[in-house]
Amino acid sequence: MINISQVLIENEYLVNKLTDNYINKSLPHSLIIHGVKGIGKLTFTFFLIKNIYSEIISNNKDHHINLMYNNTHPNIKYLQKEFDDKNNKFKNYITIDQVRSLDNFIYQSSFDNLPKFVIIDSADDLNLNAANALLKILEEPKYNTYFILITHQISSLLATLRSRCLKFNFEKPSFEGFNKILLFHNDKLKSEEISFLFDLSNGSPGLALELFSEDIKDIYSTLLEILSIKDYLSSKAINLSTTVSSYSNDQFKIYISIIKFILITILKIKAGCNFSNSFRSNILHSLEKLSSTFDNLICFEILEYINNNENDLFTYNLDKNIFNLNIFTPLNKIT
Repeated sequence: MINISQVLIENEYLVNKLTDNYINKSLPHSLIIHGVKGIGKLTFTFFLIKNIYSEIISNNKDHHINLMYNNTHPNIKYLQKEFDDKNNKFKNYITIDQVRSLDNFIYQSSFDNLPKFVIIDSADDLNLNAANALLKILEEPKYNTYFILITHQISSLLATLRSRCLKFNFEKPSFEGFNKILLFHNDKLKSEEISFLFDLSNGSPGLALELFSEDIKDIYSTLLEILSIKDYLSSKAINLSTTVSSYSNDQFKIYISIIKFILITILKIKAGCNFSNSFRSNILHSLEKLSSTFDNLICFEILEYINNNENDLFTYNLDKNIFNLNIFTPLNKIT
């Protein structure tokens, strides 16, 4: 079951434009919605379909909308990585069998003669065989059937696949939009918490909502303390490693994203990047202070370790405690 907000904040102009294109029979059969992860591309996609249906359905609009958001509408096919019950996790890719199964959907009769939509979320997850199978389908578009490919990194898609689609770069929301989205999901958030999450998530509401927890600031502060000392086996490092070792894979991925944010921001500070008006909270001051004790090579070494090993960590369910301590090992090289 997918959980999609029915409220769209910002990007109404693009929804109206594409809806008009459909009404005027000028909507391409294949679209790519691309932009960084967590900024509302799937919410936008469902809202677009909802808007189109609302324009052309005379009766039972609410029924169709309910079917849409319950992922049971016969004219909408939502394709994502399948969940592997045996291993209790999502598979690594969208497979060729999943793409081939679209044939039944494409050729079946349309419910109430409404347009049919295939949503692929995300197209980054297509393996090579699946991508080529999809390309063959897009080369022979079917009447009143539309493909919407969501991608977080458009460069990862086959060039031939990109060339078959009209592309829309989906921008991150403004801070005001970000603020509205977070308050819509959690009206108890304080303004300083929203500013902190805006900075930590790089303006991604989806990531911010994943990041939010009562102890997120404590985790962040503890990381700064650990990175500011030279002993990777300090009590703080050991205690934090013990704490995060019990995290689920999704929680640990979020934890790693915080470490990456800190290190990448430090590298940008040391490179002389201008951060004027980029941060809404007081994060920058603490990171500028920390950057004075850091060597670029240490940042790169930690990031390299994470990038080289995090996939194996989740694939083979390795020890998160040891993984986290290994992250901090290069700190002993700081002089």
